[in-house]
Amino acid sequence: MRRQLAEGRAQLAEANPSLYCDLALYLQVLRDLLPAAVERSVFHLATRFHPQRYCELPDGHRSRLHTRSAALVRQTASLLTVEQLSRLAAELSSGRQLGQRGLQQPLNRSAAHRQAMAAGEPEGSVHLDFDPPVDLSWSLLASSGAMPPAEHHEPAEVALEASGDPAELLAEDPDTTIAALEVPTPWDSPRLPVDPQALLVWLEGFDRALVRRLRNLSHGLNVELLRSGLTRSLLPLSLLEAALRGQVDPLAAPANLLRVQLPVSYPSGGQLESVAVLVRPADLELEHPRLRSCRSRLQRHRRESRRMAEQHRRLQRRLSALEAEQLWHQDNPRYR
Repeated sequence: MRRQLAEGRAQLAEANPSLYCDLALYLQVLRDLLPAAVERSVFHLATRFHPQRYCELPDGHRSRLHTRSAALVRQTASLLTVEQLSRLAAELSSGRQLGQRGLQQPLNRSAAHRQAMAAGEPEGSVHLDFDPPVDLSWSLLASSGAMPPAEHHEPAEVALEASGDPAELLAEDPDTTIAALEVPTPWDSPRLPVDPQALLVWLEGFDRALVRRLRNLSHGLNVELLRSGLTRSLLPLSLLEAALRGQVDPLAAPANLLRVQLPVSYPSGGQLESVAVLVRPADLELEHPRLRSCRSRLQRHRRESRRMAEQHRRLQRRLSALEAEQLWHQDNPRYR
């Protein structure tokens, strides 16, 4: 059984170079088509939804809008590499784990405070007990992250407030680190994982990082549209994120645009709508057959990894059962 597990890892190691090439090709095609796709979405927003405003913009405002939008796209494209997205996936994963720990700490402190008060101890006194220092709840045990460090050091993703510089959306927070994680993750090695279960986590993190890059690009573009005067409102990052997760019911709009009905109405009647740029991998793949073909190859890798992961889990369960049985007989001589 151990030999079968080793053979599965060796088989995955042989397939990983092909997977890496397909990931790199997908990103290369994406980088090539991204400028035209973004320009087309801004064109639809300006000519279909706000044509009068665009005509009224001064020449300098229009020129600045195009220049800064193109700069944001170039900056994003430079970050669309396997190594950069892999690093970002690790930081996003570690951020969720550290966030859960951070939420747990005040809960633990609050519980300790209530226990001390119930025991009649003054606030701030030292209280000793035999409880574990952390809450080993299922939510914490279930949280596991995964990714390989990049060869080029790139800052981690930061979400700006509406008033921030959109270029900073594409920078990363140097304070974000995965060193605080105590468990190994699929991104701890510069190579793709040879464990099929870890590889599935790696691929999920890769897609999540890609969506985050494009979401932050979209927000930066929306900030520039607001600064130029073409739009009058800015959809928050939380709403863009909800739309990407399918938690918002959008109105019909061209590709890579998000059109939503706001919960307010005009004094004269009718609902207020807002349109914003939201670049999505699904929209890009739908409009570009070559990118869609690259995604199909990645999906084949994912299906094969999923099949191998299921087989790997079955073998591991059987191996664990056999090892437990052997230990049982060692500990209980009468069962030999």
